[in-house]
Amino acid sequence: MYDNRRCKLNFFGASELLNSAILQYITSVTPSGPVEVQMCQSILPCHANHQGELGAGQLLKWMDTTACLAGEHAGMACVTASMDDIQFEETVRVGQVINIKARVNRAFNTSMEVIQVQEVLSGVTKRVCVAFSTFVAKPTGTHKVRKQEMLEYSLASERRRLRFVDISGLCSRKPVVPVVSTELMRVESIELGLPPHANHHGNTFGGQIMACMENVATVAARYQIQEHVYSC
Repeated sequence: MYDNRRCKLNFFGASELLNSAILQYITSVTPSGPVEVQMCQSILPCHANHQGELGAGQLLKWMDTTACLAGEHAGMACVTASMDDIQFEETVRVGQVINIKARVNRAFNTSMEVIQVQEVLSGVTKRVCVAFSTFVAKPTGTHKVRKQEMLEYSLASERRRLRFVDISGLCSRKPVVPVVSTELMRVESIELGLPPHANHHGNTFGGQIMACMENVATVAARYQIQEHVYSC
């Protein structure tokens, strides 16, 4: 049986010019056990749209993979439940490299918390994405907690409180634009679940599902505005 637990994940990314694809996982092992995972991905044409920009769906898959690995290295078997809020602030292009670090800091009784991705281009750090991810984790044995982890644990609780306050505010706001018909903007996609789309539990990979949803949403948005759209 699975217990719902909420953990804080910090993602940091770096981008620089490289000649070949990089896929690298680095686990930081401490006396309390491995708690951090790092993934590096070179942005290739197959990851980008027709304008050479990294697709949001592909980024979601990488983020979800890194989050899952972080949970596993922290001693928990994790599966994606949802990704509540995502805000893309910078565009990543072909030829750059994304470096994503995931760290588990806290477990609540509902899900995993806070993801941050950063991009470094020519020595300048830029934040690419901020998101809130929800996971379901299987409980395991506990490890000794360090002072830094205790601080992050406390901050995660406050962020969680502010997050729910923000969600409540969004639900109470009135729409600022008139309602329009969506009949001509409706898009449907049927996807076949294959073994490469499954995680190590045999379930459809959460990142794959989010990528499909992002693709359909992008097509629907282009029908509406009749021009190139950006995920934000």
